[in-house]
Amino acid sequence: MSTERATAELDSAEEFDRRDQILGAANECFTQLGIARTSVQDVARTANVSRGTVYRYFEDRNVLIEAAIEFGAQRFYREVAVAMAAKATLAEQVGAMAQTHAKILLDHRTRNRLMADDAELMRHMISDGDTAVRRTTAFLVPYVRDAQKRGEVGAGVNVTAASEWLAR
Repeated sequence: MSTERATAELDSAEEFDRRDQILGAANECFTQLGIARTSVQDVARTANVSRGTVYRYFEDRNVLIEAAIEFGAQRFYREVAVAMAAKATLAEQVGAMAQTHAKILLDHRTRNRLMADDAELMRHMISDGDTAVRRTTAFLVPYVRDAQKRGEVGAGVNVTAASEWLAR
């Protein structure tokens, strides 16, 4: 591997880590302050970077909010996948998904009494509902397909439709 290529790969990894650092800080600020009261300066301070660095990765506050919500969703699905991996049947897997979701919501509400009062968070949750269903459907498809192979789901059942039904 050439030195230039190795340096480019290292720079790319550092860029990815810095982006994740900013998104983690944004989610921390949202938890502490609520979305409406979180400024780009708050996120920069929490991430130990300058405001300019935040803007280098995210063109404006709204783009940062959307990316942070997506980042949180990806973290959620990783946690759910771990919980579901320990289960043998689709019913147990969906139960593990529901338990994980409930635990995360409870933990979030315990840490953040602002959730119910945060109109901007509620707006994102409502307007992003279709995206959440599509994301969850895509996440569930392999589990439903595996269940179909094990005979837990009928051979004639549309896997995508069944996954969407579970997602809703």
